[in-house]
Amino acid sequence: MLEILTIIAPLFLIIIATAVVQKHLGIGDDWSKVLNEYALKIGLPVLIFSSLAKTPFSFKAEASLIIANSIFVISSLIIAYLIGKIFKFEKTFFRTFFICLAFSNVAYLGIPVLSEAKGAEVLPQVSLIIGIYLFWIFTIAVAFLDHLIKEKNEKIAKNTIKNLIKNPLLLSCFFGIMIGSLGIRLPEIFHKSLDMVSASVTPTVLIVIGLFIGKSEIGKLKEWIPIAIFSALILFALPAVFYFGLKIFQLNPKDFSISIIESAMPLAITPFALADKYKLDKNFIARSIVLSTILSVLSLPFWISIL
Repeated sequence: MLEILTIIAPLFLIIIATAVVQKHLGIGDDWSKVLNEYALKIGLPVLIFSSLAKTPFSFKAEASLIIANSIFVISSLIIAYLIGKIFKFEKTFFRTFFICLAFSNVAYLGIPVLSEAKGAEVLPQVSLIIGIYLFWIFTIAVAFLDHLIKEKNEKIAKNTIKNLIKNPLLLSCFFGIMIGSLGIRLPEIFHKSLDMVSASVTPTVLIVIGLFIGKSEIGKLKEWIPIAIFSALILFALPAVFYFGLKIFQLNPKDFSISIIESAMPLAITPFALADKYKLDKNFIARSIVLSTILSVLSLPFWISIL
C-alpha cells in the first residue's frame, strides 16, 4: 500500500500545493473557470477520443465491463433512493444525496490516478467506463431530478436528450468507440496533435481541484459529520458493494480492478454545477468534494493495493 501511495502521491501534492496557493494568494475565480472549461470541453474529450480511437473496439469483448458498470451505477442510484426514503431526507437533501452518491470523479481524478498507477494502456478502458457513468447519470439520474422538481413529462424527455447530445465527454466517447470499432486509422499527424492536448489534461484537472479546495470554507466541526459519513459511503461502502457483488456472481474482482477503483473515486465537481438548476444543497456538495478528495489520498491506495 505504501508503494501505491508513493506512486499517486505526486498527483495529490499538486492538488494540495494549488490549494495552499489559492488560500494564501487568492487566485481569481476566472482562473478556475477557464481551466475547468478547458478540461471539461476540450482536454478530457480529446483524451477520451484519442485513447478510444487508437484501440480496436468490440462490444462483444467489452460486454462484461459494460454490464458490470451499468449495474453498479443503476444500483447506486437505487441505493441512494432507498436510503433517502428510509431516513426521510428533506426534499433538497434527498435530491442532493441521490445525484451525488453515484457521481464519482471517474474522469477528472480517475484518469490521472489510474494512468499513474497502471500505465497509459488502461486509458481506453477508463474512457469507456466514463462513458457508461455519464450515460446513466445524464439519463436516469437527471431525468429523475427533473421529475422531482415537477417539470412536465415532455420537458423531462427533452432535457434528457439535450443533456446527452451536448455532453462533450459522452460525445467524445461515442465517436472514439465508433472509429475504434470500424477500424478507421486516423493520420499520424492528427494523433500527434491530439496527444499534445491530452498531455495537458492531468496537470490541468489537478490544478482545478486544488483551486476549488483552496477557496472552500472550513466551517464548524459538527457540520462535517454528515459529510464524513457520506464520504465513507462513496469511498469505501459502494466500492465494497461492487467488489463483493462480483464475488457473489462468481466473478474475479481483479478482472474488474479498473472498474472498482473508478467506483472508489471521490465526489465529482459536476453536481455543484447542477445545484442551481435542480435546487441542490451547494454547501453539502462543496464540502463533500473537499473532504472525499482529501480522504481519497488514503482510500485509493487501499483499493489499488487490494486489486
